[in-house]
Amino acid sequence: MDIKLCNYKNGASCAFSFTLDDGCYYDSSVKMMEIFEDVYNKTGTKIKATTGITVNFMHERVIDFWRLGVEKGYFDIASHTVGHDVCYSSETPYEVRKADAENAQKLLREMFPGQNVNTFFYAGGPRDEEGISVLADHYLACRANMDGINHAGKINWLLIDCFTAMLKRPVSDYTDFIDTVVKEKGWGVQMNHWITTKEEDVFHSQGVACFDEECHYLGKKAQECGIWTGSFEEVGAYLRRYEKSTLNITNQDGKTKVEIITDSSVPKAALDTELTISVQSQENITVYNKDGSTTILAPNKDGNVYINVSDYVIFE
Repeated sequence: MDIKLCNYKNGASCAFSFTLDDGCYYDSSVKMMEIFEDVYNKTGTKIKATTGITVNFMHERVIDFWRLGVEKGYFDIASHTVGHDVCYSSETPYEVRKADAENAQKLLREMFPGQNVNTFFYAGGPRDEEGISVLADHYLACRANMDGINHAGKINWLLIDCFTAMLKRPVSDYTDFIDTVVKEKGWGVQMNHWITTKEEDVFHSQGVACFDEECHYLGKKAQECGIWTGSFEEVGAYLRRYEKSTLNITNQDGKTKVEIITDSSVPKAALDTELTISVQSQENITVYNKDGSTTILAPNKDGNVYINVSDYVIFE
């Protein structure tokens, strides 16, 4: 019996994430969730984006909307500073950036109880590098309370592609990027500020019609090719834990116990992240749950049973 950890959740072949800086524009944000819901209804693919919030730009209507978006499972909340006046640059002292990050994280955790708000997007930053260099410079984890997840650093086995949305890009640029992610079996991260209908609003934005077409393409492609359309927070936490984990497999009384052994260097916030275990089997397997119940899982057409688990699983 072949038992292994899957590179991506639920045995997906690759991952795709949207990130939204300045996730504070009400009308475009509502339209974005409408598009996500339409994609889900038509393709069965749930797109979940991570939105970086600048706390001083928030007001009650927007806060209520993002709470609804989190509840429906379309958004994760991230920090994007308190007042957007701290840029990631050599001229800004580290102590100032850290204080801003800690304050924003604290306020957002109060606004959105139950959300860890581990991801921190620095405002500003260089825009002249490509690919992983842009990702590593622009998306850094908040280290407040040592709970942050450093998503963006080098992941040895993984190809991370970064793509910046711009209003003047044709939709083919976006769909080609999705195709590249599938081909490379990597993690594609598309960075948006917001979606817009304003012709003058060029920087880091995407037109509504273009975004709508791209999302429906992504939804269809995800069903065909097994793309995990997870949020930046979710995918980053999964990959960090996967990279530092191994399996310990034992057999007792006809049952198999599989334990996930995680390296101590993994950030604490990632330890509760469920990894997917793949069990090769031509027959159903019975999983013994911690509450004493059992679950019977059937193999897929490729003869794999996928189990999502945080620490250990017992089955026969």
